[in-house]
Amino acid sequence: MQAKTMFSQDDLLRLFLPTWLFDYFELEKFTQEADRIDVYLGEQKQIPTSRDPHISHGFTDYSIIQDFPIKGKAVYLHLRRRKWLNQSTGEIITRKFEVAYEGTRLTKDFVAFLKATNRK
Repeated sequence: MQAKTMFSQDDLLRLFLPTWLFDYFELEKFTQEADRIDVYLGEQKQIPTSRDPHISHGFTDYSIIQDFPIKGKAVYLHLRRRKWLNQSTGEIITRKFEVAYEGTRLTKDFVAFLKATNRK
């Protein structure tokens, strides 16, 4: 008989959310209401590869993107990117992530699914 595996909240969210998110973001918190689930993710502290030294310089405001519903509840991803200060130039940079489908506030996977279901 196999032992039962205990899942953390983070492990369970990984089952439902785009897997690549956890390569770049870490779970800050999530909330659940009667009709929605809000997942808050902050960019991990991975220093940009560059010849110039960079230091973390806070975060951007959250971007809100809708993903696949779970159990009939709308799912909203609240993503905030890390700001980096280039110590040589004084320039502040952020990484760009292609999460939302162009011109929408929906994840690319969710849009692809919606397009596929509308073709039938």
